[in-house]
Amino acid sequence: MRRLCREMWNVPVSDVYSTQEIGYIAIQCPEVEDHYHVQAENVLLEVLDDQGRPCGPGEIGRVVITTLQNFAMPLIRYDIGDYAEVGPPCRCGRGLPVLRRILGRKRNMFILPSGQRRWPCMDTSVEGLQELTCVRQFQVVQRSLTELDVNLRVTRPLTEDEESIVRQTLVSGLGYPFQITIRYVDSIARCPSGKFEDYRCDINTSLFLH
Repeated sequence: MRRLCREMWNVPVSDVYSTQEIGYIAIQCPEVEDHYHVQAENVLLEVLDDQGRPCGPGEIGRVVITTLQNFAMPLIRYDIGDYAEVGPPCRCGRGLPVLRRILGRKRNMFILPSGQRRWPCMDTSVEGLQELTCVRQFQVVQRSLTELDVNLRVTRPLTEDEESIVRQTLVSGLGYPFQITIRYVDSIARCPSGKFEDYRCDINTSLFLH
């Protein structure tokens, strides 16, 4: 997306990581694109592994935040449900803590029958997928441990070969041969907060997440 914006508009994209409860959490480094500087003057951010231990550079864990300026309603070690990767000190010279990636919400992770968790992603660089300009919007929903629904808002239905590319891309990315049903819809609803989720898990993940 950043590359496309630069090519089409000749402007850079500046990403901001924030929440409704906290406000700004981290801001993209103006010099190192894949680094986010934590706004440590306002928040104490921890990235913790499954045992509650701090993650080091290159490790992924739960984002836990303590607000430092919210005197009306302090939030102490607040688990916001996000996962992120800790980054190394930034070569730009700023001394703020670094996040390298914000992976997304725990509720958006898919669960394999083995109990493994996977971050779903539709790799748009796959040959044939880039040509599907008829797709205006998509959403992948996990209905069970073995079934996925792909909701598509399109200008025309996909051919059998095009549907096969979509299925193969998902199976390859997730590493499991899910039964995939493609559904053509007029609209795809947003969640109550107004956000749109490309991926959604509708099974009870508490039975599998430890």
